[in-house]
Amino acid sequence: MIPLKELHVGNWVIPASEGNNIEGQIEQVDNEQAYVNAMNNLFWYNPDELDPIPLTEEQLASFGFVKSDDPVINGHGQAYIRGPFTLKYVDKNNKDHISLTYMGDHSREITDGLYVHQLQNHYNGMTKILLEKE
Repeated sequence: MIPLKELHVGNWVIPASEGNNIEGQIEQVDNEQAYVNAMNNLFWYNPDELDPIPLTEEQLASFGFVKSDDPVINGHGQAYIRGPFTLKYVDKNNKDHISLTYMGDHSREITDGLYVHQLQNHYNGMTKILLEKE
């Protein structure tokens, strides 16, 4: 379940679909439900019928993030870069501690991990641009 306040147009989620983990994109949000497009099937869902998508390296790549090989940027962790935006796992062994940086000036520290829709929301909040799959 995803709290309604976290759901925004453009977010990627997994709608309830009889055990199929088919991803869908939110097209509209009202006061109680989200309208989701999953493989060209549009349906209204309650928040308790939507699951978050785990943030994986494959998901990051689908949004255009590139894994950094630069030890200065990576430090003790692993960084993924998309233009002037950097997502960094501060410690390679701890996927819950994440540093988000935009243009070197704007940064956020996350200590309880991220799902795809949450990354999209942070990205939009920091850049004012919708993070979309490429």
